[in-house]
Amino acid sequence: MTEWITTREAAQRLGVKRTTLYTYVSRSLLTRRRSGGESLFDRAEIDALASTRHHPGSPLGVLPMRSVRSSVSEVREGELFLRGVPLADLADEPWDEVVDLVLGAAPAVAAEVPGHLDALPLDRRLPALAQWAAARGGWVEPAAAAGVAKGLLGAAPRALGGPSAPDLPVVDAIFSAVAGRPGGPRAVATLNTALVALVDHGLAASVVAARVAASARASAYDCLVAGYAALSGRLHGGIGPSALAVLRDGPPADPSRPVPGFGHWRHPEGDPRAEAILARLALVDGSAPILARLEEIASRTDRRPNVDGALAAFVLTCELPETTAEVLFQVGRTVGLAAHVVEEAEEDPLRWRATDPTA
Repeated sequence: MTEWITTREAAQRLGVKRTTLYTYVSRSLLTRRRSGGESLFDRAEIDALASTRHHPGSPLGVLPMRSVRSSVSEVREGELFLRGVPLADLADEPWDEVVDLVLGAAPAVAAEVPGHLDALPLDRRLPALAQWAAARGGWVEPAAAAGVAKGLLGAAPRALGGPSAPDLPVVDAIFSAVAGRPGGPRAVATLNTALVALVDHGLAASVVAARVAASARASAYDCLVAGYAALSGRLHGGIGPSALAVLRDGPPADPSRPVPGFGHWRHPEGDPRAEAILARLALVDGSAPILARLEEIASRTDRRPNVDGALAAFVLTCELPETTAEVLFQVGRTVGLAAHVVEEAEEDPLRWRATDPTA
């Protein structure tokens, strides 16, 4: 029996706009019926198309995971929603309030910051802090990941080398820790927006890694460590230095090559995360030349800046260390990772097992 789904759900499953669905109908790729004044689509056809279709700019061979449902975030018609709230409505909200929106009211599990973290590179300290807490605290159920994440975030400024200043707002403290100096109000506001924008973006590689660990009922700390490991990849949260190089040196000469910091297959008309960050960054003194450079490259490549390009512009404007973008990814995404781990703890264990296509 045919299962008919709404235009909204069909577009979400394919990651396209509604108008694109109608284009597929005109090309006889999809069947559409009308009911009650609304267009409906055959779910089997949508899922079949999703499993074979290659989105422009997307990685080849993306595995379909249509059975994984999450309320943490959603990309709908190119826009990003956190817990059902548009990013545009959250971008300027205080960081701690967005953390509570996504993670709920779970109390923070205090995390002790060991002295040896000061000897580590900046981008290794938050994962090392999670590993240290796991080693000292033993197994912590994945369902407690929200409190664990809040504890790590509370300790993040000290772990990143900042002074112990309990009265300093956490975003100000993170800026001071990363930059080695206090940040001005507009720079700190841009950082706040960046952290909010980085909270979650669907089933990215880091989220899948964390959920797989949670499915095996690893400790909440180890689930986050698994997420951080995937996040460090040079095609994920560790892409920051490559995006910085594009801003400094220009895009690759070969127009067919990907341009780090520009274009995103989920957001062909512009990454809403980048738009939120850049709108704030435009108010920071000294940002104009860098934003102009960003627009110049966008014009040359016909690709809008994505979140990595926006972070690179922020790093250059505020003269921050080159690994800052990955550090901010770690801090922001800690919230989303924990929320997904909590969700996965409610599912049947060990459900993330691949099927051999030759079997």
